[in-house]
Amino acid sequence: MEHSKQISSGVEYCHRNMVVHRDLKPENLLSDSTFNIKIVDFGLSNIMRNGHFLKTSCGSPNYVAPEVCK
Repeated sequence: MEHSKQISSGVEYCHRNMVVHRDLKPENLLSDSTFNIKIVDFGLSNIMRNGHFLKTSCGSPNYVAPEVCK
């Protein structure tokens, strides 16, 4: 499986379980000995409650989405 599919699958798994990573960037992606991608550093993660979007911003400024910088 190519890396982008593995990352997408990992993020989808988190979101299905109501976990929002909030700091996804290359430094928070590791590769194991068989080149499987692992998402790490859930220190800024949060639990999505009642299906509502989170309203606070956090993460690394260099990787923040433009719509967050309003």
